[in-house]
This record gives sequence, C-alpha cells and structure tokens, in this order.
Amino acid sequence: MSKISILPDTVANQIAAGEVVERPSAIVKELVENAIDAGARKISVEVAGGGRERIRVTDDGEGMSREDASLAFHRHATSKIHDADDLFSIRTLGFRGEALPSIASVARVRLETQTDADPVGTRIEIAGGEVISTGEGAFPRGTEITVEDVFYNVPARRKFLKSDTWELGQVTAHCTHFALSFPEIHFVLTSGGFEILAAPPAKSHRERIFQIFGADLLDELVEHRRRGDAAGLDLHVFASRPHVQKHNRNSMFFFVNRRAVRDRSILHAYAEAYRNVLPSGTFPMTILFVGAKPGDIDVNVHPAKTEVRFRKGGVVHDAIRDLVVEALRSDRTVIPMTSDAPASSASAAPGIRGRIPDSWASGPLAGEWASPPAVRDVPWGESRELTFSETGAVVGSGTDVGVPVPDFALVQKELRPLGQLRDSFIVAVDASGLVLIDQHVAHERILFEAYMKDHAGGRLEVQRLLTPILIELSPSQEVVFDRIRHELARSGFEVSPFGPRTVSVLTAPSVLGSAGVEKLLRELVDGLEPEHRGIDIEAFQRKIAASVSCHAAIKINNPLDNVKMQWLVRELMRTDCPTIVRYDLREIQRAFKRV
Repeated sequence: MSKISILPDTVANQIAAGEVVERPSAIVKELVENAIDAGARKISVEVAGGGRERIRVTDDGEGMSREDASLAFHRHATSKIHDADDLFSIRTLGFRGEALPSIASVARVRLETQTDADPVGTRIEIAGGEVISTGEGAFPRGTEITVEDVFYNVPARRKFLKSDTWELGQVTAHCTHFALSFPEIHFVLTSGGFEILAAPPAKSHRERIFQIFGADLLDELVEHRRRGDAAGLDLHVFASRPHVQKHNRNSMFFFVNRRAVRDRSILHAYAEAYRNVLPSGTFPMTILFVGAKPGDIDVNVHPAKTEVRFRKGGVVHDAIRDLVVEALRSDRTVIPMTSDAPASSASAAPGIRGRIPDSWASGPLAGEWASPPAVRDVPWGESRELTFSETGAVVGSGTDVGVPVPDFALVQKELRPLGQLRDSFIVAVDASGLVLIDQHVAHERILFEAYMKDHAGGRLEVQRLLTPILIELSPSQEVVFDRIRHELARSGFEVSPFGPRTVSVLTAPSVLGSAGVEKLLRELVDGLEPEHRGIDIEAFQRKIAASVSCHAAIKINNPLDNVKMQWLVRELMRTDCPTIVRYDLREIQRAFKRV
C-alpha cells in the first residue's frame, strides 16, 4: 500500500491559507491588492471585530464576468501571469492566484461583481472552500467581497488571534501602506461605524503624507529625490531630521515598485546613513519609494509577497544610503561645512584630528590631540562679516576690525556653548537661535571623518597589543572573514590564523584603548553574517570607521568644562556633516506667542 497520497483541494487550500492568510489583516492586504490591480479609483475597507467577524472590501475597478468570478476561486487561477517568464517581470501587486481560494477555505465569503459590458452582475457565496450558491444581481461597476467568521473551521488558528484592537491595528497599518504608495486612489477604512482612515485622491506623495500624518510630522521630514541614476533606480525619500528619534522601526516605510516590503538590506542602508546622527538604539521616521525595472527585482520570494530580492543588491544598498545622506545634508538641521570656510591652524596636529585627552574620556585614548584654542569673549547678539587669513585667523570684520571673536566662528556665525544638559547634550546659541548637540554623536562624527581621511592617506596610527586577542569564528563567519582580512589589515587590525576557526588579533588603531579592541572586533565579526552580504568594501571600511569612532568617542553622562565644549563645537562644525538640532529664534518667539 502506497504511503504517498494527493491532498484534497480543501486541505491544500488550508495549507496555502496558513502561508497567505496569517490573520485578518492579511486578508485585507490580498483583497486591496486585487482591487488596485483591477484599476480601482476608490477602495473602501470595513471591518468588525478586528476583522475576525467581518471584512468587506468594495472597489470601483473593472469588475469580473460570471466566468472569471467562478474561476477566481480555483487555486492558481490568475489573469496576471501566463508563463514562467512573466515571473521575472511582475508589474502587478497580486499574481500567485492563491488569495481568494485560500481565504474562502477558512471563512465564509460572498463575492458581488459586475463589469460595464455585462447587463447583470454575479454573486457567489462560498464557505470553507465549498460553493454554497451562485446568482445574478444588479451591482455597481466593480467588486465587493465580504469575508465573515475568519478561521471558523480552523479553531486552532482562530485562538491564536490577538485582541480586536491589536488586529485592527494591523489592518490599519496595511491600509496606511496602500494609501502612502497610491496617493491617486481614494482609500477609506471604517470600523464599528467610525472612520479610521479617510484619504481622498492626492496630487503627490507629499500631499498624501499630510493627509495621513498631519502638518507637524510632515515638517519634520526632509524630502529628497533622485531620478534614473546609474543603476536605473528612481529614488524618493522623506527622511526625518535628527531630533526625531523612534524606539522601534514601526515608523519606517519602504516601497519597491509601490509594493510595501520588509528588507534587511534597506534597513542596513538606513543604519549606515544615520550612523553618528542618531543615538544607538533609536530609529528615524522615514518613507522611501524605490522604482526599479521589473526585471531587476524578484518579488516571488515570499508567500505573502512582503519581501523582494534585488539583482544588484549592493548597488541598491549604496544608492539608498547615499540618498538618505544627501537628504540629511540638504537640510538646515544638518549643516554641511561650506567649501570656503577655513579651518583654524590650531587643528593641525599629528595623529587623528579631534582626539581628546584621557582625562575627560570614559576610556583610554592614546596619542596626540589638538589643544583647544584660546577662546575670547564676544558680546552676544552681534552679527559680523568675518575676514580670515590663510591660516584661518580672524583679521577683520568690516567696521569691527579688532573686536575679539572666537576662533571657532564658522559660516559667519558665532556658536557659543552655554552648558550641558544632564552632562550629555551641549546647549549653545548663535545669532539665529538655540542649538543642541549630542556630545557623543559630535565627537563620534569628528573621529569618523578623521579616521576616513587618515585611512585614505595611509596615515592611520596603529598600536601593537601587549596580549593578542583570540576570536573564535563559526564556519560561515570564517568564509566571510577570509574575504575581509586584507581590509581589516588596512584598517589597523593585523589578524593571523590561530588554530581551527580561530584568529589572533595582533594590532589595532591607536585611537582605541586595548579594552575596546576585543569588544569592537567581536561586534564586527557578529555583524558579518547578516549584514555583509551584498555590501562592498567601501561600505565595510565605513562600518569599521564608524565602530572605531563610536568606541573611542566621549560618552554621555560626562561633565565637560567650557573650554572642552568650545573645542567640541569648533571641531564638529569643521566636519562635512555636523549634526545639530536647531531652534530658530523665530520658532522660539512663536512658541511664546511673541510673533
């Protein structure tokens, strides 16, 4: 007797439902995708009981004929692909042909649809995968699908659903994704008679963001766009300013060819872009739209179509990272150093520029450092045009020649530290308002740029460790480690084999104290498997530089005197991307209702 048998269609559909229909929100996602593919201009979603009691999706798309409506509930029935080659040029959101039969196998479903060409519409009722009734009726052009009693015949799945409020939150998230990606479509979401989402057609993504999130949040986002780059990508980003700090990734929205996706490579690109900008453990609020040629992405890598694979993953990663960096640099809260702003001669010192002495760092920092310049008092509130000598000294300022000004004055502004907030944030002022600086992020940025500059010029200072550090690698880590061994050497880490799957670290950059070397190397090694795939050597160089800088930088909860704060501010403003939070004087006046 044969042990192998063919599963009945009802069982096969329930298995497919386990992949496609994880919860009510997944049903909403599949039905809305079909409505969009049908050319709908308005889509209404109504839910009851978080979706487990009822989901109704109504659209004004092209509708279905009676024959197509009947075929739509057969597994793998689809109008969107015809042969295997079509899988590599998907231009629609749905294509698998599993959504409707999977939903119908675990719920009670009623379909009502009509096209312009048919004199009457079609009604089909299905429960647990079995057709209950079919009929005709007069319906508006488009399709309405009602799904009730989700998982009524699969109690084991139903009991794993969470509260109605939580499930409704997931439905709302999906509807929000669609509304963001398709601003030209009118979306409505209601529950219990209350309108949760109302998004009329918008002319642009910016207008749609305003509809959903409001003006206050939109004002915190920097918009930046790059069309048709060398990789054939159209990139459009709304990235939050540095003072917007989230404690999870729930406010990060990624869309590839208008499909909402979760992608580790994109997340890593953002981590690289916001490194030294946001504190560790915090995340930005961002909305990213990626347009790519259909043949350059594979959307058929996940049953729920929530993941994509790029043909040139490394190129896409770097393009997104650079786009976000450009967006932040273009914004007034991240002030790039102007090309004609001179550097003070006081910054010329051997070793890594900006290194601070051991006496005010949380860990040992060996080597030379630039002594803080003498800072002279200047009356607050004055604005001057400054003239610099070739060495960077102030030699004139219009009629105010000879008036003492700080040597760290840049971009024709005096930025004066006032003190610290909780020994972590420097509070400063200039002629245009109030400035906040994270001292750890500031020093990390200073060290990062100095490290990259010294690395490019072959001037990295290296120390030999008194006791070599041994690191054990997993088999997969060993393969990747072998590829980046030479880059580690160029970055100051001399590494040699030491027995099976063990390496010995003999040298490290001098900026690191010996206590920080092992922790940093282990972080790099642990991060190789999930992050290094598809990332080029340049990105890895930046990762090393960022890790070294983070470990060497002064930490928070560390008191600084005025001279050291002034030194940090001056050095930060000389970097390519000094990150500060600025509150303009007019904003402050408006807050106190003085304007």
